[in-house]
Amino acid sequence: MRSKTLANIASSLTCSFHKPKPQILEGETGEGKKEPPSCDRNWAELQRDVLLVIFLKIGMMEVFRAAESVCHSWRKVIEEEPILWRRIHMTEHDYKHLHRGPFSLMHLTRLAIDRSGGQLEEFSVYTVNNCMLQYLCDRTSVLKRLCLLSTNGLSAEVVAETVKRQPLLEEIEIRVSDRSFNEKFIEVVGKECPQLKSFKFDKIWSYHEGNRTEDDEALAIAKTMHQLRHLQLIYNRLTNKGLKAILDGCPHLETLDIVDCYNVKMDAEMEARCAKLENKSYPLIPYLPQMYAINL
Repeated sequence: MRSKTLANIASSLTCSFHKPKPQILEGETGEGKKEPPSCDRNWAELQRDVLLVIFLKIGMMEVFRAAESVCHSWRKVIEEEPILWRRIHMTEHDYKHLHRGPFSLMHLTRLAIDRSGGQLEEFSVYTVNNCMLQYLCDRTSVLKRLCLLSTNGLSAEVVAETVKRQPLLEEIEIRVSDRSFNEKFIEVVGKECPQLKSFKFDKIWSYHEGNRTEDDEALAIAKTMHQLRHLQLIYNRLTNKGLKAILDGCPHLETLDIVDCYNVKMDAEMEARCAKLENKSYPLIPYLPQMYAINL
């Protein structure tokens, strides 16, 4: 609907902005009668601050696909205002044509990074490659939020290097696809991001590994992320030992989500340890490998 509306505006701008007003015949403007209001609007003359509000509301993809094609004055604002590009958020868009056409997400991501003018604060995407992360770090060092919903095609070394070059990071969300994103990677994140407040670590691949136990990653979190306020671990293999370490090492923790970490047993002791947390989500049932058996 937004794209259609903006397309209609673009179409209207190809015509004259000021159409002649309908003529009022003599005798038709007596007492009590008003001249019909004009519906004409010069979209190209909207004030810059109004345009900024509009562009921020419709989102980055609609700015690319429609808004910047409306007229020269709109495009000028879009290209010259870094405030529009402080947050790159493309986690919900169709990646079927990731590398194709004028609206390929790789091309648009690179363009958005350029337009941010070094002021980029959030980088949230479904997937990128190693080269794109290197491109990002060459152009900004003030990221506060990094979200990677897929690490397919990414190496743990490059993601770790990205984190090292963004010392202001406060939020990291990452959905990992292989074992290279392990406790060593987590230690790098914790040591290089002293202001980290939120860490979400999704090990979806370990879902098929049964009820193995492993606390190395939990111990790395406890050792390095002392300022953490929010922690989400998905399909992690930590046990009560690892959870106790996290509670001891992260004294400022406010929210904890381990709902899919089935090796944790929420007994009375653990319930008492977690009582101070404002929000918490625990495993609902023990892990039952036979329920999730998959023939690969």
